[in-house]
Amino acid sequence: MKKVQEWTDTISTVISSLMTGAMMFILVFNIVMRLIPKIGGVSWYMESSQYLNVWAMLIIGMQITVRGTHLRVEVIDALVKNSPLGQKIVKVIDEAFIILFYVLATYASYQLATKAKQAVSTMPKFTMGQVYTMMPIAFALSAVAAVIHLIVYFGESGRTTEQTENKDAKEEK
Repeated sequence: MKKVQEWTDTISTVISSLMTGAMMFILVFNIVMRLIPKIGGVSWYMESSQYLNVWAMLIIGMQITVRGTHLRVEVIDALVKNSPLGQKIVKVIDEAFIILFYVLATYASYQLATKAKQAVSTMPKFTMGQVYTMMPIAFALSAVAAVIHLIVYFGESGRTTEQTENKDAKEEK
């Protein structure tokens, strides 16, 4: 499962980076096009760059979730730092709320995407429902990423420090 976690981390980072690169390309392309007389820029540059930016952030949210690097309240972690059982209980509660959030966000954004039939997007032939479709996909993938993180966490917490160090040393070779 650790390999699935690493694969998810890598893929989400690459996709998010490509979307950010495409956004930057579109913005620079439009600037160059505006400087050419009688051509002007493209009408959809701003909207497409905004969507790419939001989509990239939604996808990178999956990477944050699979690595377990969400913002956290350190007070609770400090209270249970000497109790392995307490740490596991806090981790399960954390991940349960993260998964619940992503499941509810998936459902709500799916409802939004299916009801948004209006064609107010300036990008050619796109309805807002098609644009919003990225949200339930990203939220569902983030829920799966949270489950992966939880499985990896419990897989690693069952090992001793010596077993983990030996496994890491073998992987480096």
